[in-house]
Amino acid sequence: MAPYRRPDSKFWWLCLERPGQRPIRERTEIPIDGGTPDQTKANTQLAQQAYAARMGDLARARYQLPTDRPLTTFGKYRVWYYDHISTTKRNQEREASMLRQLGAYFDDARLDQLTPQHLIEWRTARAAEVAPATVNRELALLKHLLGSAIPQYLTQNPAAKMKQLRVPEQDVRLLEPEEETRLLSVATAEERAIVICALDTLQRLSNVASLKRAQDHGTYLTVLNPKVKGYKVPVSSRLRQALDALPRDGAYYFPSVQGPTTQTRRNYVIRMFADLLTRADLPRLRRAGGLSFHSLRHTGASRMLARGVDIKTVQQLGGWQNLLVLEKYLHPTDAQKVAAVEAVGREPRVNRSRLATAARGRSVEAKGPAHRVKRRAKARRGRRSRPG
Repeated sequence: MAPYRRPDSKFWWLCLERPGQRPIRERTEIPIDGGTPDQTKANTQLAQQAYAARMGDLARARYQLPTDRPLTTFGKYRVWYYDHISTTKRNQEREASMLRQLGAYFDDARLDQLTPQHLIEWRTARAAEVAPATVNRELALLKHLLGSAIPQYLTQNPAAKMKQLRVPEQDVRLLEPEEETRLLSVATAEERAIVICALDTLQRLSNVASLKRAQDHGTYLTVLNPKVKGYKVPVSSRLRQALDALPRDGAYYFPSVQGPTTQTRRNYVIRMFADLLTRADLPRLRRAGGLSFHSLRHTGASRMLARGVDIKTVQQLGGWQNLLVLEKYLHPTDAQKVAAVEAVGREPRVNRSRLATAARGRSVEAKGPAHRVKRRAKARRGRRSRPG
């Protein structure tokens, strides 16, 4: 085969044949239309050269032939990846932390000598240290890192076919109203404002921790740097009162949880909330069936829905990208579940006015066109029988 065109792309594509396997389909960065006939012809030749070079790479890998591809270690490439790719993402601080964890295992290894077996051994070792969800996040980053090394350092991604670990289902424990009262009764003014802010505005942990006074516009807050574009959320009366009770100095509303990075601020809030749960004698640690700071976002969304707020409004207040993501945050209460199962055997309510309207509609429909024809004919006979 050779370079080919796709109707949904303006670039040349390569179909790379492999004996006994499915062909690899790759998009080049070579545009089909060069602007002029000569440039278009030159681009076609470049695509053919790229096809020949990639087929040569596959052949060298298949028959283990010597290659002139430059060599580098995982550690050096990890630094390049952070400087040129991670820094363009919103979650660059979290990626920096995950890259350090990957580097502790792979830094001394040569990039082209990594095999699927090496990666499986890493996954097993890492799963003994952290939760499966954490391993899966690091694996996704590892796949992207190794994929970006193709074709300069690698011919194929050794992590491409690695499967993620199964993450056991965990019910998120909601904060009950009486627990909220107990929590706020032992909280400081700053802790009280942080908890109410998370409950009433549905903001994420990092947004609450980084809340600045410049984002407060009296009746609403502007939410900055979320996973979606910035948006506004109204300020409830109790949140207004809690924020106004704080000292009016400094750029941040919550100075005791400030740090040099977003992750540092997150850690401060997590420790603060854990200490607050201990003082209120409430269960902590989500994996043990207790509460976590993220439970506040789940609690606020579930309460809104239970009290009649439409789901689209909840989505906009919480900054969720779509309703499918929001569904994970909506948890029916036990009372709602009881009411639902009791509704099955309950006698249905009869709306007499609606039934009467439906009955009239059925009677008119039953009469149909024939009835109207007879009625018009009777009216004409009546007109003819009248004396002139």
